[in-house]
Amino acid sequence: MISLRMGPAAAVAAGLGLVAPCAQAQDFTGKTVHLVVGFAPGGGYDTYARVMARHFGRLLPGSPNVVVQNLAGGGSLNLANVTANTAPADGTHVALINSAAALEPVLGNPQAKFETGKLVWIGNMNKDGVGCAGWHTSGLKSWGDVIAKGSAKFGGVGAAGTSSQHAYYLKNVVDAPISVITGYRGTNEINLAMQRGEVDVSCGLFVSSVRGPYRAEYEKGDLTMLIQFGKANEPYFKNATNIFSLLKTDEERRLTEFIFGQSEIARPLLVHPAPIVAVLRRAFDATMRDPGFLADAEKAKLDIQPMSGEETAALFADFARVPKAVAERASQVMKP
Repeated sequence: MISLRMGPAAAVAAGLGLVAPCAQAQDFTGKTVHLVVGFAPGGGYDTYARVMARHFGRLLPGSPNVVVQNLAGGGSLNLANVTANTAPADGTHVALINSAAALEPVLGNPQAKFETGKLVWIGNMNKDGVGCAGWHTSGLKSWGDVIAKGSAKFGGVGAAGTSSQHAYYLKNVVDAPISVITGYRGTNEINLAMQRGEVDVSCGLFVSSVRGPYRAEYEKGDLTMLIQFGKANEPYFKNATNIFSLLKTDEERRLTEFIFGQSEIARPLLVHPAPIVAVLRRAFDATMRDPGFLADAEKAKLDIQPMSGEETAALFADFARVPKAVAERASQVMKP
């Protein structure tokens, strides 16, 4: 755990009981920290949050309670808007969102009420591969099966959700003969919809989710990865087609690298700007190294490849500087 250090003047002030309000605010004693997830309960984001919540509080000054809440909507864009604009600025609201939602302003989405470059991050829990999977009753066992069927139904969340955006990308860039049914609150609801026969395929499935919450279904063969979006094949996705093998032009490759490179920031944590940010970042870093947290993550089959708040912010800044033409094209292909 990284210790907090005070300079000589601050130490004297503390000894005299003259600590400034900002310093006092950095003690969470008696407070409750809300770790808010931008998706419904039961999916990958929710699982990561609940494992983190068991340990994060004891590594914050004052050892506050940490409570997980869910605020689904818009592929976590709703939560990003709340966090950037109206959430408490005292560190008691920490949001786990989809990286795609944070980049909606870059894509020109008027529903995103913030600037990507001004968002404040405390860290990111994992880098991840991502792809689309079919349920066994659909009869889809490969990407070739999707093409042959000619009418596969893909489930999706809101406009800023990876499940929707990745499905629209497939339809618009590689001319996949599919339909996209939106309105679900997360991958867990889409998974249930596949089991009910409402849809055939779910996109936005990270390898950490497939290895974690959906591991039993995947290893049993009920869930099959059909296509994957990383430049290098993810071994756990087995024989899933790699999207880069389907691309025909350099323009398509640049566009695809921008859209799917976001999986490098798979589980980012956002806060409202406040002087407490440095303390939250230290506690996040300590949590990611904590033996108890890592043991719980292993039990839940969660991959942990963290990056600091500073590293996370730098990556988002790189994405925000993407050439306007690429961003405009990405915006076009990831919607109906």
